Amino acid sequence: MRYFEDFIAGSSRFFPGDYTVTEEEIIEVGNRWDPQPFHIDKAASEGSIFGGLVASSVHLFAMSVSLGNHVPPEEKCAAVSALGFNNMKLHGPARPGDVIRLKEVVGDCRVSNSRPECGIVDVRNELYNQRDELIFSFDSAALMQRRPR
Repeated sequence: MRYFEDFIAGSSRFFPGDYTVTEEEIIEVGNRWDPQPFHIDKAASEGSIFGGLVASSVHLFAMSVSLGNHVPPEEKCAAVSALGFNNMKLHGPARPGDVIRLKEVVGDCRVSNSRPECGIVDVRNELYNQRDELIFSFDSAALMQRRPR
């Protein structure tokens, strides 16, 4: 289990595992949450600025959360609650067949004033494809349990 004390400002790491983007999932998520032609219609997407199907921002955020949570028990975070998400950016498209990895860059870490049994950890989350191209990023803050004494 990773507690507040295990997060070191300035450190970074790639999470274990990756996620393969599929055409079927792009269309499924697009139809449900973001029905733009470049997310749901293969033929129409070919005439878009993307030249084919691409995953929506909702889908990329979900992939980030999934990659951050599908880890071995010793890698799980002792999270109490997410506190917020900021600076979400789309740097490049995620296409069918892309293999996505999540990188964590730890920012500020501080003990909570209102809950001293917890700390607040700020993290920059970055998704990269198989060509090591940054495709999506956002900042998050989380309330994390401190290590039991």
